[in-house]
Amino acid sequence: MERITMAKSLKIGIFIGKGASYSWIWFVKTFDALDFNDIFFLDENDVLHGQLDHFDCFILPGGDPFQVAEGLGEQGLSLVRSFVERGGTYIGVCAGTYLALRFCEDPMPWLNLVDVPIRNYARTPPEAVRMQYKYLVPYRDGFVFHPVRGSLEVTTGDEVFKAPLYGGPPMVAPPEMRLLDYSGFDAKTLYLIDEHEAQRTMLGHAAGIRVPVGGGNLYLFGPHFEHPHYPRANQFLHEILCTISPLADGPPALPVTLLQGPELRRWVTSLRRDVSSSRVLANGLTDLRWKIGEKVWEDEKILYFVNELLKLLKDLTRYDVLPVCDPASLRREAQNMRMHLAEIRVLSKDGMETTRQASALIDSTKKLSKGLYESYFMFKRQHWWSNGENNRTHS
Repeated sequence: MERITMAKSLKIGIFIGKGASYSWIWFVKTFDALDFNDIFFLDENDVLHGQLDHFDCFILPGGDPFQVAEGLGEQGLSLVRSFVERGGTYIGVCAGTYLALRFCEDPMPWLNLVDVPIRNYARTPPEAVRMQYKYLVPYRDGFVFHPVRGSLEVTTGDEVFKAPLYGGPPMVAPPEMRLLDYSGFDAKTLYLIDEHEAQRTMLGHAAGIRVPVGGGNLYLFGPHFEHPHYPRANQFLHEILCTISPLADGPPALPVTLLQGPELRRWVTSLRRDVSSSRVLANGLTDLRWKIGEKVWEDEKILYFVNELLKLLKDLTRYDVLPVCDPASLRREAQNMRMHLAEIRVLSKDGMETTRQASALIDSTKKLSKGLYESYFMFKRQHWWSNGENNRTHS
């Protein structure tokens, strides 16, 4: 019990900067459900300004490792390496795992913190049977290919449970590194290559590894153990967090505006109006895809973002006071999101290119999500005990 209680005070930084996909929200929802309140959100500028020094754990979620590395640059990547070597914990999922691995003889200038080959890298990959538009990612003189997507089975050796895969690797790791292996597919597994070839590529190879680096640790995963629809996978992630000693002091407090009463209600209502309009617009998009960097974004991912924002805003309407960093800026981002979606809808109906607008839209949704979640977790830290009991002293 003491170890679990201590884990609740971990200072956790989630990367949501350039290259991060919407899956960082899965970490937020899972950590919130597990009652972790010291959750913070970092982009490449935060890393470059030394903010990692304030955290126990740095999470690099799914997305596009090429864009993540480009955003961080050589200096940012060096700071991430130093964070781990000095005792920090790095949790990489999917893109965050690729970013940390050295898996070919001529690696990209990424983190390259551990030499672990992967089974889904080849100069001549197997032929795709579906989703060819997002099946391959060029890497040096070869390709990273994705054998399957969706639910599958992993094993610790003693237990088998399910987790979803959306592009992460099967790793060829020695026994001392392995936490979990891919053990089987299920009825919801979507095959992107021949089923038997997928089995040969995936099964029996590592789905999760732990690697000590200097004074710290890498935890690298192919599947998304943070996905909120997979409670046993979430519990496995929780068990890992409970092994980390909370030592960091957390980032400096942000300047906030305390909104309350009618002013708060007007502000939340204005945001909900724009986000609701955005949902209507997003629902009207069909079969749109945008390649931004090496990642393909589909229109349904935008709708997911928008729906999660509406759920969060609905939660915030229950509060009578809320600390907000720059409320006017968040109001503008909600308006920008609606305007970008309106432009995409008009242009796409005429068959015109909308990648630039989609990139701006994704940026606005991230900024708005970050600001609202920052307010949510500041509220929880200031007014709620870690057991979830109400400790508000304001009226």
